[in-house]
Amino acid sequence: MENLIEVKSPIFSRNSLICLGIIGFAAFIIRFFYFPDGIPLTFDAGGIFWYANDLSISGSFPVNVNMPNNGWPTFLSIFFSFFNSDNMLHYMDLQRYLTVTISVITVIPVFILCRKFCGNGLSLLGTVFFVFQPRIIENSLLGITEPLFILLELSCLVLFLQNNW
Repeated sequence: MENLIEVKSPIFSRNSLICLGIIGFAAFIIRFFYFPDGIPLTFDAGGIFWYANDLSISGSFPVNVNMPNNGWPTFLSIFFSFFNSDNMLHYMDLQRYLTVTISVITVIPVFILCRKFCGNGLSLLGTVFFVFQPRIIENSLLGITEPLFILLELSCLVLFLQNNW
């Protein structure tokens, strides 16, 4: 009877936490190596920046702007209101820093999701493959909404697949 009881190991063992920390640190280093410091945001990221900037300065949503989704600019405006600078490029770099940070935080749900289907070793390998994928690195450096979307999507998937009812 004792053999039939399934013993669950903790999600984060000491070794996996150390490895995840090393993977996250290496992901930060890679992203900051390619970080486009002092280059202005363009296209969608520029529109999001100006919307968030107007929102943080005025304290109300801009009236004459046609922005279909204002969640990411609203989130950015919170950080813009705490950050004090006279240079526009510093705010643009802050937007990129936030997307890089969110992209690296994605390591945690990716590891948990991989651990759901594989062991510790393969889940760490899957996390490495995901975090160091060039498209993920590029998306995190653009200052757009994809890193937050990926983080929320993976977190929802992890929570959906848990069976701790």
